[in-house]
Amino acid sequence: MKKTLLALAVFGFSAVLFAGAQARLKGKVTDTAGTPLEGVTVTLTTPNLRLFKVILKTDKKGEYGTIVNDATMPYHVRFEKEGFVPSESDKKIPVGDTGVVDAKLQSTAQAGQAAKGAAAPSASEQAAAVFNEGVDLLNAGNKAAAEAKFLEAVGKNPDLPQGWQALAVLAHEKKDWAKTLEYGQKALDLDPSLTQLYGPLANAAAQSGDKTAAAAWQAKYAEANPDTPEMLYNRGVQAYNAKKVKDAEALLTKAVEAKPDFAIAHFWLGMASFNLNKKAAAREHLQKYLELDPNGTEAATAKEILPLLK
Repeated sequence: MKKTLLALAVFGFSAVLFAGAQARLKGKVTDTAGTPLEGVTVTLTTPNLRLFKVILKTDKKGEYGTIVNDATMPYHVRFEKEGFVPSESDKKIPVGDTGVVDAKLQSTAQAGQAAKGAAAPSASEQAAAVFNEGVDLLNAGNKAAAEAKFLEAVGKNPDLPQGWQALAVLAHEKKDWAKTLEYGQKALDLDPSLTQLYGPLANAAAQSGDKTAAAAWQAKYAEANPDTPEMLYNRGVQAYNAKKVKDAEALLTKAVEAKPDFAIAHFWLGMASFNLNKKAAAREHLQKYLELDPNGTEAATAKEILPLLK
């Protein structure tokens, strides 16, 4: 008798704890027109307890409801009825509160019609997807596979400037000057704002022996990128050769400030400083040039002038 009483006492204590974590779950199920659906199977499960399952049915009003004994756990609700597409939802109900999970079920006939009516991806959408695959491959270091994807993309949509741009850059890396010029021109015809291609196109034209085209692309690059270290350097050397040494000094100073490891710019800045009798600055930049490029084309000249700057 004592054992029975003890067991009942423990059960009663457990029930009190369980009730303290309760909550209520309810909802209404309709079709897409808002008509209540009777007889919908509502299955309640939780990922916290593999064997836990509560199965309910909606009434004539399409409503259902139940008590959740342990609201500390998340619940998953699935709605099913023959002739309709199942629907699912997750719900976490605060202890002592009422959680509402409604559902609108689409008929299988409606779903079938929607699937038939769904438009296939357009050529441009397909091209964009393939292009993105190429970008992922390029970022992963697989340039050959990326190039194949970019070719596929422009095959699907020849009006995709990003595809032609990527192909031009890859062709330039491979030193395929003809393809660089072909792809780069197509990209710019479609999107003139891709001015970053001017540099590779100028180099490709020069490497192909077309000095006129190279000069034209270089002029476009200079106009589009007036303050890049390379353009500042070019303008600085031009000023130096025109004996505008102070202008050269200013431009070359900006070039090395923007690009501190710009070896040849340090050399010409050193020469400009030397001509302006700024020995300390000349020594600094000529030494920097030799440090960055000890076997450079102007290394012998730098070594010849440095002893004069003591």
